[in-house]
Amino acid sequence: METATRAVTLDDIEVSVVRVGTGGPLLICGGPQLGHSYMRQLDFLADARELIYYDARGSGMTPLGASSELTFARAVADLEGLRAGLGLERFGLLGHSLGGHVAYLYASAHPDRVDSLILVDVGPPFAVDQAAALGIAMTSSRTPDDDAKLAEIQGSAAFGRREPKVVEDFILNIYAPFFRDRRSIEMVDWGFTAITAANVLDYEERLVASLAHENPMARLAMVRCPTLVAHGELDPIPVAFGRFLADAIPGAEFALLPGASHFPFIEDRDQFERAVRTFLSTPATA
Repeated sequence: METATRAVTLDDIEVSVVRVGTGGPLLICGGPQLGHSYMRQLDFLADARELIYYDARGSGMTPLGASSELTFARAVADLEGLRAGLGLERFGLLGHSLGGHVAYLYASAHPDRVDSLILVDVGPPFAVDQAAALGIAMTSSRTPDDDAKLAEIQGSAAFGRREPKVVEDFILNIYAPFFRDRRSIEMVDWGFTAITAANVLDYEERLVASLAHENPMARLAMVRCPTLVAHGELDPIPVAFGRFLADAIPGAEFALLPGASHFPFIEDRDQFERAVRTFLSTPATA
């Protein structure tokens, strides 16, 4: 399995890209605030597709540019610039978590470019009751030790200096309830860089604040390609939101992943892989 790394120049930044495998291209949109490293857990699909990973602006090896550019509109424009820079005509698109919003917004804006769409545990939900349920689930899953460790990290000089490893520890402490087994966190190279550490603390909040401007409910109805929505049964993001996405996208399939949480490709690879390979192997997505 060969890996190629390059930078694609947009109008204000260079986006870091990693390409793995062979076959039709499948572009991977992970949570844009984290960089692409954790999504490399999907390399097991590289025998079926060429996987194209990228660091969204302000993460990994891709600089932020102007802070005002942390919007979904810009994320979609960056993805289109990346497509053009790579010379892709049509490709599959997989979006996880916050990156799932980027993925379906792009697919609705550029239906001629996306031949298949896979949405994995997309969040946060934009329904008020589901967002509240997510908040309760995340809070109730924390322990006093979690909170004590978080306070220790926040009070450290290294955190004040935004050292990447310490900021990574901070984020993973907050994200711990997204894992069914917290030991799974240690299985992953999260790859925080100085760029990620400088931006991650308020990245999600700033990005999500722009979601309503994109009229996401209307945009979901504009997706035209075959779509799979996969959602872990135990994800703090309510299963109801995954079902809502599948109902809102014309013809979308919904796959509930029993016993899985927010990172099924890490903790529940076998059932996740079966669902994705079955979807990718259908004639409509070949």
